[in-house]
Amino acid sequence: MLRESVIEAISVPAYWCHTGNLISLATTSSFLSTTTSGSVSVSTTSSSASISITTTTPTPCFCTAWSQISPAVAACMSITLDNIHAPASSAIILTKLKTGATVTFSGKTSFAFTNSSQFRPLQIAGNNVTIQGAPGSIIDGGGPQYWDGLGSNGGLPKPGQFMKVQITNNSIMKDLYIQNYPSHGINVAGVLNSTIQNIVLNNSLGDAPNSISKGLAAAHNTDAFNVGNSINLLLQDCKVWNQDDCVVVSDSSNVTVRNVFCSGSHGLSIAGGGTGPGHNISNIVFTDSIVTNSTNGLRIKTDYNATGSVVNVTYSNIQLSNIKTYGIDIQQDYLNGGPSGIASNGVKVANISFSNISGWVVPKAADYYIFCGDGSCGDFTFDNVDIRGGTKASRCNYPAEGCPGPYTAEYR
Repeated sequence: MLRESVIEAISVPAYWCHTGNLISLATTSSFLSTTTSGSVSVSTTSSSASISITTTTPTPCFCTAWSQISPAVAACMSITLDNIHAPASSAIILTKLKTGATVTFSGKTSFAFTNSSQFRPLQIAGNNVTIQGAPGSIIDGGGPQYWDGLGSNGGLPKPGQFMKVQITNNSIMKDLYIQNYPSHGINVAGVLNSTIQNIVLNNSLGDAPNSISKGLAAAHNTDAFNVGNSINLLLQDCKVWNQDDCVVVSDSSNVTVRNVFCSGSHGLSIAGGGTGPGHNISNIVFTDSIVTNSTNGLRIKTDYNATGSVVNVTYSNIQLSNIKTYGIDIQQDYLNGGPSGIASNGVKVANISFSNISGWVVPKAADYYIFCGDGSCGDFTFDNVDIRGGTKASRCNYPAEGCPGPYTAEYR
């Protein structure tokens, strides 16, 4: 005859909750199973019973291994990546963060060698997210494994963009120290209503030649911040040591870049134009910054035979020193392999303001160079602009009165 019984209390040793195994225990009268942590169901049989406990391991939000990152992104609002080493061909992907999530890089983040120009080691996207570095943390791109003096123009395949960032809706990325990235640094793509601040990109190790760079700086094409297709971005309080553009803005509007230090770079740049519609840049401010030991100081470059516009750009309160080629450079004959020497007029460049700009270039440099297409430049203003030191004649075909500054020679 079947006999019913009730188990009023069962005491389970605590260590059972951490094994992740199926545990069975013979009893005299009941069947009891746990299908999730903290859940118990009871059934009875006539003469014997068993306890079957199935446990699940909690998702770690404090990650110490690359394999833990994906489940943490799916489950956690606060994630710490502590001393993560990503295996070869394995990116740190943070593109499906929960709205409002926080990610903190702690310790040293590193990446195994990946021989591919399509590889993007670090990918970030999210709404109203916080991306931050803990005090003393380092993100190391392993640049010396790739550097050959050619960058993305040839040689050894290397990650074309070290970090891709697409943060929106009051997101912030801050307090990151990044060093030795292989080629292009941070691709700020499609950022909306967000702030990037207190970022250090230190590629100074790449200034020196290595055994395969043939006397050239080992690192090349190491743009720090490539800003594109972004609206309402504040980029501030950053320091850069690199071998290409410090900050370059393209196809964006309402971008402010302030309190930036640039060394070894190609300067604070606008890159305008492209093929087809949509290559427009407007309302860009560069202010309260320093550019030193660099190829150019302040630059607007528009592609040869391109279309688009660059309007409402302000450079203010900027100090230049030890500039190697041009203090202020506006040219409409830009090509990646070198200028064409023929300025095209498909990109409108207008309402460009320079105020409180001072500093010096090396003797072999030119203080100013402005080379506009026929009728494509307008409304340039220079207020308290004084760049000196270049013995190479400044050349400006716009405005009509020629270049600003003490060493003026019009280029016609």
